[in-house]
Amino acid sequence: MFKIVFSYAFRNILRMRLRSLFTILSIILIISLYTVLSSIGVSFTNQIDSLIAKQDVDIALQAKFASTPIASIIQEETINKILKYDEIKSTESIFIERKQLENDTSVFLLGLSDFDTFSQRFGFNLIDGRSLDKTKKELVIGEKMAKVLNLDIGAKFQLEDNEEYLIVGIYSSWLNFLNSGLIIDIKTAQTLVQKPGKVNSLFISLKDPTQATVVIKKLNKEFPKLKAIRGNQFPNSLGPIKSVFFFSKIISILTLIIATAVLLNTFIMAINERTKEVGILSAIGWSQGMIISVFFIEALLLSFSGGLIGFISAYPIMDILQNNFASIYMYLPESPNISMLFDLFLMCFGISLVSILFPILYTLKIKIAKAIRNE
Repeated sequence: MFKIVFSYAFRNILRMRLRSLFTILSIILIISLYTVLSSIGVSFTNQIDSLIAKQDVDIALQAKFASTPIASIIQEETINKILKYDEIKSTESIFIERKQLENDTSVFLLGLSDFDTFSQRFGFNLIDGRSLDKTKKELVIGEKMAKVLNLDIGAKFQLEDNEEYLIVGIYSSWLNFLNSGLIIDIKTAQTLVQKPGKVNSLFISLKDPTQATVVIKKLNKEFPKLKAIRGNQFPNSLGPIKSVFFFSKIISILTLIIATAVLLNTFIMAINERTKEVGILSAIGWSQGMIISVFFIEALLLSFSGGLIGFISAYPIMDILQNNFASIYMYLPESPNISMLFDLFLMCFGISLVSILFPILYTLKIKIAKAIRNE
């Protein structure tokens, strides 16, 4: 029986070649988009997690109710109290603040306690030049800012009245908006925006990493306005990474809805055109289950073929992105995660099930005599 039902379903797909082709193409585009965006999102977060994990950051500290690290403020006296903890081996801090220049250009000032440490830990890659000398008026400029203002290494940049800073390097960050920033010594940044001693985030390395939970509880209890978390949880506290996860989930839902709508529309048209055919099949002894199986197999063939081709087509798309979009190259995987294929098959199966609901309801209510007379 299965062979008969399958061959009949396959024949119906071939019989409506143009409609089937457009349905498959629509699913290919939808699945390909989902695969690319999801792969970028997963790779993006995984690599940031890896950066944190490799660099000996046991605890990250921010203001408790800050929506992003930029909105977080930690006072100098608080930092000094924390530095007295016996469990702490070392700390690094970052200060980020927006500054309006005289020519109405808005930049992000990134004050770093140690440029080389942060460039390794958080993806501020030095693509040209050298790192900062804290004893001199120097800065490292973001690649986007350098292009917009047509600046290069050796140029002078005026951050305050009668004070020029020498550009000694150009960096690229995994956060696109920070590529419009300027990296300088943290104390200089605090002075420029008149926030001496204040930082946005504090990163703590412990003498004994196994004591992280104890120290986190101690910090949260002693400083109720701050929030201490494990270092590997810090990426999830970043607004842009949360947005990536949220965006991936939205894309997933929209993909399911759009692909289902496309396939459902195909079968609504098909069932309206094949009412007489359904009546004839019922008259010659086909059960309702066999007729429903025909539509279900058609849906499976269309959705699975579109899903598989869509997944495969993501490979050349990622290759194009890698060759033409340098700003995301560092966090773009070479190919889609093969584990996504299983999720896509489940998605295609779900799409098939939902898309045949109308044919099922129609078939259950159909009257053979009326269906045969239908033109």
